[in-house]
Amino acid sequence: MSERMVVTKRVRDFLAEDFAAIDPELPLLLAVLNQRHMAECWHKHGSFRDHLIGVYRILALWGQPRKAQLLGLLHSVYSNEYVDLALFDAEGGRGDLVSLVGEEVESLIHSFCTIPRNEFAIALLERDEIPAEGLVLTNSDGAQFALDRRRVGIFLAVTLADLAEQWFAWQDHVMAGYPNVTSDRPANGHWSIVMWPGPMRPGMANWSLLSRLARHMPALDLPVPPIFDHCTADLAPEDEAGAAALYWQVANGQIQPESGDSTAQVLEAAIARNPWAAEPRLTLAQLCLMDGNFQRAEDQAQRGLELLCQWGTPWDKRIPWSGWVAWSRVLLQGARDQNWPETVRHHNNLGMVDAAG
Repeated sequence: MSERMVVTKRVRDFLAEDFAAIDPELPLLLAVLNQRHMAECWHKHGSFRDHLIGVYRILALWGQPRKAQLLGLLHSVYSNEYVDLALFDAEGGRGDLVSLVGEEVESLIHSFCTIPRNEFAIALLERDEIPAEGLVLTNSDGAQFALDRRRVGIFLAVTLADLAEQWFAWQDHVMAGYPNVTSDRPANGHWSIVMWPGPMRPGMANWSLLSRLARHMPALDLPVPPIFDHCTADLAPEDEAGAAALYWQVANGQIQPESGDSTAQVLEAAIARNPWAAEPRLTLAQLCLMDGNFQRAEDQAQRGLELLCQWGTPWDKRIPWSGWVAWSRVLLQGARDQNWPETVRHHNNLGMVDAAG
């Protein structure tokens, strides 16, 4: 597959943050959210703005309906059981959001913000298929929320994007056991768990959950996300954890730099355990470039780029998605040109990407 087929116009629009090209109404929505201080609020590994746009980007790259994309952009603006980030008043200010996105989308947003989302995830994990009548969820106060299958599908797509965008090692600890998470552990005495951002290692307890949730997508009459072989493959928890641990040995410099063969074997083992993560492949591609193995470097860089564009978010959150996409293209060009710096110093000169692909 050519680079141009992977880095589509939609991908390029997101890289350039050409929001008007993505959706003519998007700049106005973002302006309103910025007026409500979206960009000044914190969220997991960046700002609330980063998160909302990231979730929107994932859903757009997955080809989800516009209403699902807008729900992704606004999925927490009334706050929810996970975060207190109310940019709009869920009681008296719903009309403000209706005026921006219409009644149907606002209804989706309000419902998504008020349902018991832990129970939603648990209900999906416990079932092999979604009943024709949808789901009925009950919150801790006994209130019930009925969701038809269409709404279940949209909420599932947004849940997948939401979790994929935000999760890294810090949440492995503070949200341990998700979705069966409890809030009764005292923070005092657990400073090493809550100290943010921690080592920024990829999560060990998220993608296996995502793969089990995603298996419902093919039956829900929505575009099927390309992740996990179009939501048909299962990632075992032990494979997710093993892949992250192996990758981190390399990324964190725990392997001696002169042991190139051993490093490659560790990365290959990580890829075998989790073939859907781009970053182990990109790290292996760089190692192959330094060894002059250009064909293998090209194969790994190409697949890494494809995965980044499929996910719309990085697995390794130390670098933003746009940075990983740019780096994967630098690696791919080096492999195809069979040209890579031979000195440490000249790695600093890298950067230019051939936009023609």
